[in-house]
Amino acid sequence: MFLLCFGNDLFSFKEADISHYFAFATFLILIASPSFSFPFIPEIDHRLEITSGMVSLEKQEHRLRENHFGEEWHDGLNVETSLWSRLSFGDHLSLVAEPVFVTPRKGSDLYIRQGYLRLVLSNIALKVGRDSLWWGPGRHGALLLSNNAFPFDLVQVGTASPFSLPGFLSQLGRFEFDGFLTRLEAHRDFPHARLAGLRLVYHPREEIAIGFSRITMFGGDGRPGLTLVDFGRLYLNKPNESGKFEVNELAGIDLRLRPPIDRFLPGHFIELYGEYGGEDESNFIPTKRGILAGLEWRYQARRLILEYASNHDPGFPDVWYHHSTYTSGYTFHGQIIGHHMGSDADDFYFRLASPLIERWSGGVDFERERHHLSNPVPETMFRGGGDLTFFQHADLSYLFRVEYERIENLNLQSENARNMYGIVSAVWTF
Repeated sequence: MFLLCFGNDLFSFKEADISHYFAFATFLILIASPSFSFPFIPEIDHRLEITSGMVSLEKQEHRLRENHFGEEWHDGLNVETSLWSRLSFGDHLSLVAEPVFVTPRKGSDLYIRQGYLRLVLSNIALKVGRDSLWWGPGRHGALLLSNNAFPFDLVQVGTASPFSLPGFLSQLGRFEFDGFLTRLEAHRDFPHARLAGLRLVYHPREEIAIGFSRITMFGGDGRPGLTLVDFGRLYLNKPNESGKFEVNELAGIDLRLRPPIDRFLPGHFIELYGEYGGEDESNFIPTKRGILAGLEWRYQARRLILEYASNHDPGFPDVWYHHSTYTSGYTFHGQIIGHHMGSDADDFYFRLASPLIERWSGGVDFERERHHLSNPVPETMFRGGGDLTFFQHADLSYLFRVEYERIENLNLQSENARNMYGIVSAVWTF
């Protein structure tokens, strides 16, 4: 599925080299298909977003912004400005760039959050550059891949849209494939360790989607690399081998079910979804489980989300997102690549949003997140929030949000903390 070899000579994903990958990918597709063409008149889209947050943290200097590309809230005034732009030529070629200015921030205040080229040929999509990935049906989190950590510099290959097998096999339903390869940061136990993932989604019916995902952390400075043949052997042989096959793997199965309730309640939409993942494997079955289950209901502009996730396994405390060899864990630039709740934790999330008076909508949400559940008294975070959105017109909106957060047994110490967040943001698309 990948066009590259999983060896130590893998492309060096340095920010300065991204333009070279763009040129290489463009050349590869055009050479492979001389008849490939696209409209000469490009389409350009922009989205400017400015967010200002006044944050009061009682006992910490900073707090993670869940599912926000590895960024943190700092005590005091926080300002983030992003400009997302896309240059597209039909459905075949697009260029995306999103420079972001954040203050305060560890490291450079100005950076590129997204920057990639995407080419589509015969339903095969190739992406080269920087982007975040989210695998699974969760709305508030995902066990294996989410946008909680900083975006990857990656090569991604997959299907552009679901497809059917030829002939009578088309009766089986539709399929989607996705795969990626990236290398992680230098400042970890094994610098520049590789991360690769494969995902298959099967749609036996329009109302059902079943996903199968597997992610492998391997290689890195000081560790042997893997060839493509080695990678195939890794998938087919027994787990937990030593030597170069001593890798960090996670796997999962997820399900989406959309009952056709609109036949009885016109305009209503319901999706039930779940995810089962494992930090280990036995007889090709994920073990040391993590689970996620949720429900989304929509009616016109009203929306309700209920979601629960847990990776607490009483027999294996703190097993998720940790590894005996790759001791830096399942992280990128210090943040969890999977669910923001972390290891040995659970999370309950609720949100209800609805239109109010003309051009106004509102929402309320609640979250309870518990950490170190194997400890007799875990750390528990309660967060409640509410927001109002004003739509000045179709392309310009303003959001006003307030959150209150209470943390009990902070850092497993007998102390509590109370935090307040006041957030104002504006989004303009043009």
